[in-house]
Amino acid sequence: SVRPPITLKELASQMKIKASEIIEKLFKQGFSVTLNEMLDDTSIILVGDEFGCQITIDRSQEERLRVTEKSIKEEIASTDNGMLVSRAPVVAFMGHVDHGKTSLIDAIRKSKLAAAEAGAITQHIGAFRCHTKHGDITILDTPGHEAFSAIRSRGADVTDIIVIVIAGDEGIMPQTDEAIRQAQEAHVPIIVAINKADKPGFNPDLVLRQLADRSILAEAWGGDVITVSCSATTNQGIEELLEMLALQSEILQLVADPTTRARGTVLESEIQKGLGNTATLLIQNGTLRRGDAILFEHEYGRVKTMRDERGRHLTKALPSMAVEVTGLSEVPSAGCEFIVVGSEKEARKLAEERLAGVKRENLRKTTTTDLQSFFLQHAEKKEKKLLSVIVKADVKGSLEAIETMLLKIPSDKVRINIISSSVGVISESDVEWAKASNALILGFHTRTEPAAEDYAKKQGVKVLIHEVIYHLIDEVKEEMTKLLDKVRQENEVGSAQVKMVFRSSSHGLIAGCQVIDGIIKRSNIAKVFRGNTKVWEGDINSLKRHQDDVREVSKGLECGILLSNFKDIQAGDVIKAFEVTYITQTL
Repeated sequence: SVRPPITLKELASQMKIKASEIIEKLFKQGFSVTLNEMLDDTSIILVGDEFGCQITIDRSQEERLRVTEKSIKEEIASTDNGMLVSRAPVVAFMGHVDHGKTSLIDAIRKSKLAAAEAGAITQHIGAFRCHTKHGDITILDTPGHEAFSAIRSRGADVTDIIVIVIAGDEGIMPQTDEAIRQAQEAHVPIIVAINKADKPGFNPDLVLRQLADRSILAEAWGGDVITVSCSATTNQGIEELLEMLALQSEILQLVADPTTRARGTVLESEIQKGLGNTATLLIQNGTLRRGDAILFEHEYGRVKTMRDERGRHLTKALPSMAVEVTGLSEVPSAGCEFIVVGSEKEARKLAEERLAGVKRENLRKTTTTDLQSFFLQHAEKKEKKLLSVIVKADVKGSLEAIETMLLKIPSDKVRINIISSSVGVISESDVEWAKASNALILGFHTRTEPAAEDYAKKQGVKVLIHEVIYHLIDEVKEEMTKLLDKVRQENEVGSAQVKMVFRSSSHGLIAGCQVIDGIIKRSNIAKVFRGNTKVWEGDINSLKRHQDDVREVSKGLECGILLSNFKDIQAGDVIKAFEVTYITQTL
């Protein structure tokens, strides 16, 4: 009985035969396999038949996983309606970069969050619990730059209300449109905050017209979408915005069951020095307690510590709260769901079985490409230059955004190859890998260990670290451009007619010429034409006027031209002079 996925080496061990015998037999049948190659169900049965060994595929693990997953879903679905209580709304602030999302949150929290952001741009999901006279609100501040589309989408998927922030002096911009679309796809109610009311060019009517053009009709124009004119600088409209959020929350009748097992979504995740693997979790139902066993997609853990956005340690977190937890086996993916299970042992088992299931599924989906197609694909890739990169970032969300942006850089000439991407500081092993792969290391909101920095300098490995994503992307584009060979360009600058040929005992044939067009320079490349046929191309060895060496001769003047290694110059030939320049290619 064999439980896939399994390597050829492991299968040989279970069959108690040498792996080399299996490889040899399969090779004779036209199959080329390696010791650590994963075998699918068909291959396992085939190997067994070849060696007279009856093998059965053990599906018990898959069945246990299916039953367990089903029981978890049933438990979530059968929440006791009698225990439902009101919960705080989760509100996402979304919109175009620099339209004032974080500044509005600052005004609500009376804090200075925007000043701490690199380039004044929010680049992670910030999750904050705000206590107002209208009740508690959990606010998500999402990035506005185009690179963070996936993070904004995650923000839309886990929220109850979305505040679309639009600068009243600029109107709707590309990321505003994207935020509106994401809110509509998530079927989340929208409130529009028309910000920067203190600015001279503030024009709320323009924003209302632009919204109407997008089939979003404001209440002021007889529609059902709430709009609030406000200013993060003067606090104008802040109270009205909070009142509208409270009103919308009442209409939605938001509830949760605090007595059930906690479940929710990972907003962000990273490796923190001294804390290890951490994740920012949004509790969507139930109560999360310190010590709870927690299961993510393929990761697990026991909640060792739990802190709110101000760094205060908590023993429990109720629905709609966002908390940072430690004690995790790995860094979970931002956007994945989590749930509390009975024990850490159960969580580990489920995580491992889920991961094994993914490997099995990937194995089943793997198809063999014929040799001709493989060589065609290889040839296509080989035509392009290759820039290999290792990406390091502080959190998974940023890592995801950077990878997306790198692969979206348009170029027919250079291909980006991301050989590794992970969260954490840049270490010596990263430098070693970069050296072996001839790769560039990209760091975002992270740092290089001192030993790794010295090692990188010794090994000649380039490390680029940035705090703002589009600065990083711009520098990567520069590195891609450097890989391109410069294009040789020839510009004709002059021509001379050969009037007669002189033979010199020391120099050979010298062409007595008259310049008929432009200027002939000694530094030019020369081409000799006899009629319409080019008979020679090379360097000008010397250029003389009378008996003097000169650098150039202008139109109408006579000169002597000695061409390098050309023994067949004839009267009547035309010598054309070209200036060679090398042009930098674009991506």
